[in-house]
Amino acid sequence: MIIGQPRQAEVSSHSQVFHPLYTVYCSGIPKFRSQLARDAACLLDVDETVESWSCQPMSFSDGSDVHLPDFAVERDDGQTYVVDIAGQLPIPSWIAQAVQLRGLRYQLWTEQDIPPIKLRNARDLLRYARFETSLADRLAVLIALKEAGSLRLSDIINMASGTKAVPIISAMILHRQITIDLDEQLIGPDSVIRCSEY
Repeated sequence: MIIGQPRQAEVSSHSQVFHPLYTVYCSGIPKFRSQLARDAACLLDVDETVESWSCQPMSFSDGSDVHLPDFAVERDDGQTYVVDIAGQLPIPSWIAQAVQLRGLRYQLWTEQDIPPIKLRNARDLLRYARFETSLADRLAVLIALKEAGSLRLSDIINMASGTKAVPIISAMILHRQITIDLDEQLIGPDSVIRCSEY
């Protein structure tokens, strides 16, 4: 697993800033063509099968046209996935074959491929991408989870360090030390926290 320092997303070529500003598993400079691409990157940061991802890292050509896909994603299956986000630039018809010729896998994501609940949870967590947890706080949470097996979020907040509880828990989730379901419902007091098996 590759864990980089949180990186701040650069201003795009259109002088727009896309939120949230920070990333966790981005390798290189974060830069996005649209808010939709930024949203897709939020999902990459909370996907436990993703080891790292990078923005527009490689170009492909059919001999006359050149295309820079949005992302290259390294997953834990050892494969590199080249990902385009539809709706920004025209996607050339030849890109999937060009990617496959390099021994990579190609994916085209649309807005419908971005689940709204998971995206909201990911965006909420990434507000704390720069927060550094202390060893004492991490151990307190991990020991409690080891003893209980799982705990509700409200229980961990009550035992953590006061106002730092949410940043501590969020940072630990982002760094895959603990897990929480991000798919079914928005993170709330009854969300269940477990130690990560990753």
